[in-house]
Amino acid sequence: MKAFCGTAALVAACLLGACSGPSQPPAARAPETDAVKIVNFYATTPHLPKGEKELLCYGVEGAKSVWLEPPRQELSAALSRCVEVSPTETTTYTLTAQDAAGKSATQKVTVTVGAAKAKIIEVKVSALEVAKGQPVSICWKVENAKVRVSPRLEPQQGMPNCVVDSPQKTTTYTVEAIGAAGDRDEEKVTVRVK
Repeated sequence: MKAFCGTAALVAACLLGACSGPSQPPAARAPETDAVKIVNFYATTPHLPKGEKELLCYGVEGAKSVWLEPPRQELSAALSRCVEVSPTETTTYTLTAQDAAGKSATQKVTVTVGAAKAKIIEVKVSALEVAKGQPVSICWKVENAKVRVSPRLEPQQGMPNCVVDSPQKTTTYTVEAIGAAGDRDEEKVTVRVK
């Protein structure tokens, strides 16, 4: 009889709405908004010759404002964008992205600035056509480099940026500027012998 009473009590409780059917899954929550994040931040040329420009590229998500330091400059909140910088020395740049609630994400990238790039400004030749054995001078102006001329010729005393030759046949001279980091720039000039 006890079992019956228990069952009867249970049935009565159910009729009064005190029992429930199978448990219901909890109501689905609204998805949380994604937190602000920096997807990428990099330098296209992490080792830069002095005097050159650099591109810093970045991508952010969930950001309301974005800025780069030093110096501070406001940027667009974009998935893929690059900005130009001109560091004069090795510099660590910091990218900060901030959402509407004030939460932020930061990332750093260092651009190493090395020796300036070798550059030939100009090469001058006294004549492009000479008689056999007639002297010809080749002079140059370069930046950030040592110069080598081939065929191998030594600069004249008192004229450190010039060489003189007396070609016996048509000759192509190469002026090669070699920078401190091993980078090179070159220019060729042909002197025709009549």
